[in-house]
Amino acid sequence: MVKGIDVSVWQDDNSTPQKMDFKKAVDQGAKFVFIKVSERGGIDQDFEYNWAAAKEAGLLRGGYHYLRWDLSGLMQARIFCDIMKDDPGELPEVADFEAPARNGKYPSNSLLEQFLVETETRSNRKPMIYTSPGYWNVHGRNKVTKQFELKWKYYPLWVAHYFKNYVEGVTKPMTIYPWGEGNWLFWQHSANGDGIAHGAESKSLDLNWFNGSLEDLYRLAGKPVDDPPVPVTPPNPNTEDPILSQKVDVINDWINSYAG
Repeated sequence: MVKGIDVSVWQDDNSTPQKMDFKKAVDQGAKFVFIKVSERGGIDQDFEYNWAAAKEAGLLRGGYHYLRWDLSGLMQARIFCDIMKDDPGELPEVADFEAPARNGKYPSNSLLEQFLVETETRSNRKPMIYTSPGYWNVHGRNKVTKQFELKWKYYPLWVAHYFKNYVEGVTKPMTIYPWGEGNWLFWQHSANGDGIAHGAESKSLDLNWFNGSLEDLYRLAGKPVDDPPVPVTPPNPNTEDPILSQKVDVINDWINSYAG
């Protein structure tokens, strides 16, 4: 897996002149960053700085929009895409699907679907869904038929799932239907990364894994890999894990469809 971070205005203390130092994140091994672009109808206060500074530091960038329930997904997608139209970044656009459902005017499935369809239409790239298992089971699977639910599998999954006793390389996120076991593209495994060490002013920040090799990540971004990938021994067909094989197929399909 490949390490990355995600940031927003919350990583910056607006009472001080300094901002996020993405070069420190690179020094800590980060290869990519997801950056908050917008929420509801407004731009994140630090988006313009974060977007340019992350690129200068050499990180692969993806932008995310925090979906709110009181404005149509169609309008939110238009605002999000208009902000990013001149520099869309290298990684998939993201629907951040986690907002509390207070005073919502739109059903959750309609809100999310509107946003995803409009974002793909405008960007000509397949967007990704960010959510947690608990939130998805309440709102993503809420009052829909199984046939409709399976449509979500078309979109790559960025899952947020934290563990008190997390062990790198051993702990895995909960399986979310309909994606299935291991079929996540990115995993936000912690909200308690060392913010200061990674260049933030906040004491903590989110840490993520990409579910693939560095070569896969750069292929997703449509970029050449600077360093040649380490050769991987092909699995023995007599002992091959069918779940692992299915996972690899799904993730490769997402990467290939995004990279064109």
